[in-house]
Amino acid sequence: MPPKRKNGEAMEGVAKKGKTAKESYTTQQKAALQQFTNFTQMDRSAAVRVLKSHGWDVQNAVNSYYSGGGGSGSASSSATKSTLNKLFDKYRENAAGEPDAVGVEGTMQYFEELDVDLEGLDALAAFEVVQAPTMGDINREGFVNGWQERSCETVDKQKAYLKNLSREMAGSKEVFTRIYKYSFQVAKPANQKAVPLDSAVAYWDILFSSPISAVKWTSPNNPWLDWWKEFLTSSWKKSVNKDMWNETLKFANLTLQDEAMSFWNEESSWPSVIDEFVEWVKEKRGDKKEEVVEDY
Repeated sequence: MPPKRKNGEAMEGVAKKGKTAKESYTTQQKAALQQFTNFTQMDRSAAVRVLKSHGWDVQNAVNSYYSGGGGSGSASSSATKSTLNKLFDKYRENAAGEPDAVGVEGTMQYFEELDVDLEGLDALAAFEVVQAPTMGDINREGFVNGWQERSCETVDKQKAYLKNLSREMAGSKEVFTRIYKYSFQVAKPANQKAVPLDSAVAYWDILFSSPISAVKWTSPNNPWLDWWKEFLTSSWKKSVNKDMWNETLKFANLTLQDEAMSFWNEESSWPSVIDEFVEWVKEKRGDKKEEVVEDY
């Protein structure tokens, strides 16, 4: 029969056991906890509860944090909006003439504070968040609404959100697609319906070759993006409308899954530029043409 322990020793044993259980997280859970608390600045115990309720899925937990507003009711929402308006005012170049607009210089200052590369994919992600009307311009409504929805009223929170978004975008085609499609709005000149070809090529370079892109349009045997740019600049030479922009992403995804392009046929409803590109690639690769056997 084991010796009896004093009450103090028993309590100490229980405390140690509880402490061990409390801290027995996996490496993945610890990383999720660190990421979540860095962004939300939430108390560790509260963060653990939130993450547990979302199966330790940090992105779902973060999304829940956004949808919950990160505060308590309309008073908090009003305070967040007021803070965001003041932050927006900080970056305006012409407060008297354009009180609700931030131009190129203000945007460059803002992105520098966010640690965002103005020429990188993370910049396009930031523009999507604030619904920028065009490259280098931000309006008050998009800025305030975009960050208020995400409960990010400070530069530090916005920076953390964008870093988290960049990590997510690298592995999520859904997130990448959202940012890709909005990039058309940023790329086209104001009051225009299409993107000049040279601009479109530059944006495709960013979107399809960035380290944080979920769709890197190249493979060991087929440098798709290089071929696409070569074809467009040598044979197409036209501006890019919204349909062509969106269909290019669809085509890129399919070519990465099926490099033989067997998904394509002459009856498919692809834009004519895709049809011409397919023929151009087949000729460049020296693909054998299928023989047509006629019935007599």
